Amino acid sequence: MKNAISVLNITRKLAVAGLAGLLLSTFVSGPASAQAWAARHGMTGAQYQAEFNKYTGQGYRLTDVSGYSVNGTAYYAAIWQKTGGPAWVARHGMTSSKYQAAFNQYTGMGFAPALVDGYDLGATSYFAAIWQKSGGAWVARHDMTSSGYQAEFNNWTSKGYRLTDVTGYAANGQVRYAAIWKKQRGGAWVARHGMTGAQYQAAFNQYTSQGYKPSHVDGYTVNGTPYYAAIWTKGSGAYVARHGLTSAQYQAEFDKWIGKGYRLHDVSGYSAGGSARYAAIWYK
Repeated sequence: MKNAISVLNITRKLAVAGLAGLLLSTFVSGPASAQAWAARHGMTGAQYQAEFNKYTGQGYRLTDVSGYSVNGTAYYAAIWQKTGGPAWVARHGMTSSKYQAAFNQYTGMGFAPALVDGYDLGATSYFAAIWQKSGGAWVARHDMTSSGYQAEFNNWTSKGYRLTDVTGYAANGQVRYAAIWKKQRGGAWVARHGMTGAQYQAAFNQYTSQGYKPSHVDGYTVNGTPYYAAIWTKGSGAYVARHGLTSAQYQAEFDKWIGKGYRLHDVSGYSAGGSARYAAIWYK
């Protein structure tokens, strides 16, 4: 673990537990935008810690992290960006109780949850998270069943909150969700969870044809089957999204789109058939 440190509302349910895949570590940073950034995937916990220390030491801030397990070992994919912003702190490898303790500690110091990612190792669920100093109303929940998540979703969106982050994971063979809602204005948005690959593709086609842009995707495995949770927002700008990629395919897509001036916006690691898979979004 380490320091660093409405709306169109549509949701869906489903599910129960899983493992993860193979690894291939890769690093790229580049001028895909005005700011320098770096991305790595397939890192062990020790490798992730080393990269975290290196980039934060160079003035980068962690903007995205995804934990996933491969044959009982945790791996990480992450994005760092060299940019200013409020004070922040990040932790990984936390059990549910340790995550709750860290959550209480940092929110008590005026930090708000910015990202949470759940993943499992055997029967135990773990979390990686980012908090940052910020104002405004927010709500965060974890260890929710599918029906519990749906109820929280309905409750908070009805009160003017919008979903900014969602992750699926397994705990004792059952699906669980963690999510963050913030009370903020903005355009229309839509969210879905518990989607199979085919359902995710269908939803993607539907919402992007209506002018929505993918802003977040989370892959997670339930009894050997990958599922997806995603958020789309109304907006313009070029983007590319892919899912179900092997490590080699992800690397090829990464190189292709970075070469065309896109930058990695969001990445999620998960498992399928005993090896790692990736879902990602690139923005131009």
